[in-house]
This record gives sequence, structure tokens and C-alpha cells, in this order.
Amino acid sequence: MTKEKKKEYLVISFLPFIMLIYAIIFTNPFDLIKGMKHILLSDGVLLTDYFIVGGKGAAMFNASIVALINIFLLYKMDMKINGLLISGIYIMFGFAFMGKNLLNIIPFYLGAYAYTQFEKRSFKTVIASCMFTTALSPVVSSISKAFNFSFFGIILAILAGFLMGFIVPAVSAHVINFHNGYTLYNTGLGAGLIAIIIYAILEEVGLEVTPNKTFVEKMDYSILALLILVFSFYIIYGYYANGHSFKNFGSLLMHSGRLVTDFTVTEGFPMVMINMGILGFIALALIFLMFPYINGPILSGLLTLIGFSGFGKHLKNVLPIIAGVSLSYIIFGKNISLTSFAITLFFSTCLAPISGKFGIIPGIIVGFVNFCLVLNMGALHGGLNLYNTGLSAGIVASVSVPILQLFYGGKK
Repeated sequence: MTKEKKKEYLVISFLPFIMLIYAIIFTNPFDLIKGMKHILLSDGVLLTDYFIVGGKGAAMFNASIVALINIFLLYKMDMKINGLLISGIYIMFGFAFMGKNLLNIIPFYLGAYAYTQFEKRSFKTVIASCMFTTALSPVVSSISKAFNFSFFGIILAILAGFLMGFIVPAVSAHVINFHNGYTLYNTGLGAGLIAIIIYAILEEVGLEVTPNKTFVEKMDYSILALLILVFSFYIIYGYYANGHSFKNFGSLLMHSGRLVTDFTVTEGFPMVMINMGILGFIALALIFLMFPYINGPILSGLLTLIGFSGFGKHLKNVLPIIAGVSLSYIIFGKNISLTSFAITLFFSTCLAPISGKFGIIPGIIVGFVNFCLVLNMGALHGGLNLYNTGLSAGIVASVSVPILQLFYGGKK
């Protein structure tokens, strides 16, 4: 591995490593172990706030370890850091604050590995999609918990996760044709469709799945300071590594972001880090202005937002989506918790390619519509699909893009 590749791995590891150190230093070891036990035994169903389940220290420990293990796997496979891998790492990192843990993700990796053996492919070719497939990790935890973690329940849960890890990559590759690359959370649609089927089956056999709606509702200034430090580092590092300049930032903003747009290829890794830092500060500004909390779900949304800074999102194409979701919340969100609004706002930016391609007004419209739809999607899968907004956004994109192409793209 070249020196440059090692440096990129170190930069990507910086935030989870800092959070890991924070969790170890500022959490009593007994509380950390107890908190991790609660997290590992929770069902992980939407919206599970690991700050509530295991405490802040355990939540940060779980998320950091999950992220660092995935980074280590990529490092050992000598894979070059690109936009897709960054998004995969950060979606694992973010959702390990809200549903994913060290145990419930393992069956998906085993299933994905079996898929590569069946197809006679290298595991390198599916590792990214494997990370996204863990959207269904609550299925594993829910089945285990429903059988009181008996041997039979654990085996059944492992088999379910194994099967999903095997089939979801194929389903996700197919459903991209529905939306033509105009939602960045493609697996959210594929996994969501599977989750609807699984939830229906579990309901019929009498296994209850109950959504979680309890969150920490306060600002944590120590985590806020940590995020400000790291986002500043991203921008400073990117600036110096980019030849002491912000060159190519303008060209980055010209991309629509439609799948597949890899900013590490078009503008380079340093510019991606600048973009991550900028979107990180935008996310923090939104937290201050709209929902002054830091909890597991909000961190999940924030980290997922910046994770796609190398794979389609930038300042220009996310702001119209944010405006549309905010407008919809003002009109319809009287009975919606601020945490639910926050994560809908952050996750809906997966529709950024629509505003990037068709403009500000279409971006506002799809953001507006997606807020309305996402609030009703959880009932279909019972919270078993962590990428709930990815499911709703996939539907919105599939319906809206043909209409937008009719008016904005003509016959072409």
C-alpha cells in the first residue's frame, strides 16, 4: 500500500478514533461494559437511540468500533479509498448510534461472502454493498429477542441475516433502474422492499416488532466541540493537501450528484475532505437553529450526510432539499418530534441529485413530498429497515424523475 493511501485511511479513521478515545477516557469501565451489553441485546428497531439504551459512552464506543473494524477490513484488502467506500464507512458509523451493533451486522457479512463464492467473485467487489445491506440488522436483533436469545432464536436470526446478506446486493442492483440513480440511498429502497415482506411474515407468525420513540433531548457540548474540531481538521487538511487552495471546489458544485458520481475521482480526495467539513458545519448550523439536540439518531443523520460528501452531495444540491423538508415540517409537522424532523431532514438529502440535475424548485418540491411520505413508511416495515428515508426517497424519485424529465428534459 502506498504512503498516500495509508494517509487517506488515517484521515478517514480520525473521527471514529477520536470518539473511541473519548468514550474510553470519559466513561466508567463498568458503565461502558453494562451499556454495551444493553446495546447488543436491544432490538435496534427504528428509532433506537443508543444514547438511551446504553448511555453516551457505550453508544460512542459501539459506533467507533463498528466504523474502525470496517476501515480495517478495507485496509487489509488493500482497497483504494473512494467516494463509495467513504459513504459505506460513514453509514456504518452513523447507524451504529441507531440500530447497528457489533453482533447484528455479522450475519450480513457472512451472507455477502457466501454470495461471492456462489458467483465466483472477489469479496472486494461486494464489500461496499455489504456495508449498506446491514440496513436490515434490526431483523437479526428482533428475531433473537423475540425468542429470548435462546439457541434456536439466535440460529434463526443468524440464518435470516445470512440470507439477507446474500440476496440484498442483487435486489439493490436491480432497483436502481426504478429511480435511475436519482436517490443516493439505493439500498434503502431495495432493503425496504425486503423489510416489508419480512415484517408481514413476522406479524403473521405472531412475532411483535415495536418501534422506539424515546430520545435524549438535550445538547451535548463536549460532542459538539469534538465535531467542530474534526470538521475543521477536514477543511484544513483538504486545503493543504489540495496545494494550499480550494481549487476544483467550483467544479465539484457543478456535478448533479446522480449515481454514480465519485468526487474522489473527479476532484480528488483532498477536495472531498473539504466538502465533508463544509457539509459538517452546515449540519451543525441546522442543529443549532432547528433542533438543539445531540443524540443517537441525530448523529446518525449527520454522519450519513457528510459520508456522502464524496459520493454525490455538496452544498449546492442539498440546500434545496433541506428547504423543502423544512417547509413541509412547518406546515405539517406540529405533532412530529424534533428528532424525527432532524433525521428526516438529514437523510432526505439523498435526493440531492434531483436538485443537482433539475434545479432548485424541483429540489424543494421533492424534499417537501419526501417529508410527507417518510412519516408513513415505518408502518409498512415496522422499523426493520433502518434506511426508512431511503425507501421513501426511492419511491419519490421513481415517481418524480419521469415527470421532471418530461418538463425539463423533453424527449431527450
